[in-house]
Amino acid sequence: MWVELKQISLDEFLEYLPKLNDEQYYLFYLISRDREVRDELGVNIDKVLFRISEVNPSRAVQIMNSVREISNVFTVRGIQVKKEWVKIMFVLNPVNFVKASRATATKFVQQCGNGKKLDIMKIYNSEISRSIDFRIFMIDVDNKSREIIEQMKGLKARLVITTKRGFHIHVWKEDIMDPRSLFKIKGIEVKTRDSIEYVPFVNQGSFTPIAYRIDDAGEVTELL
Repeated sequence: MWVELKQISLDEFLEYLPKLNDEQYYLFYLISRDREVRDELGVNIDKVLFRISEVNPSRAVQIMNSVREISNVFTVRGIQVKKEWVKIMFVLNPVNFVKASRATATKFVQQCGNGKKLDIMKIYNSEISRSIDFRIFMIDVDNKSREIIEQMKGLKARLVITTKRGFHIHVWKEDIMDPRSLFKIKGIEVKTRDSIEYVPFVNQGSFTPIAYRIDDAGEVTELL
């Protein structure tokens, strides 16, 4: 028998995240994403509308909430974006801006003189995904199947976030002896260093993700 899961607060969630060193920041996004819009309009509106890098996650959430209030200034494929289509998300693992900057400078110098116009920010943004200090696996369960959750009993996990259709379960690298075992779990997707996570306790249009502390992935059955 599992104990009843205890919901945490937004502040507790932000405090739970890996602590940053002097070379790291968190990357936050406003993303237009809504499956119902795609089904109704026949147009995929998935797009990063706005991004910020920030060492203070709480401040980042405040900024993103403010920008989302005027999200109707954005258009995707000629369609004006509605506020309820916009999600506030972030790269779950810290970005190492020193690694990204060094790689960007090297690539920029290598490409100079080839006759092409270079966009150094485009190069930098492409290097970000290769400059992430990997701390947390995110197990994406895109349904509420008891069978899938129960097969993860005994797996050390620290947190679960509810999604519209299922769950995101966080497994820290330091807590697992053999990470390859995660990829043997059936019916889930294991996301690694550049996984994108919802900010919980923030309205995400048609749902509000909730975060719970857990010790074992099997405890998620209490949310079914």
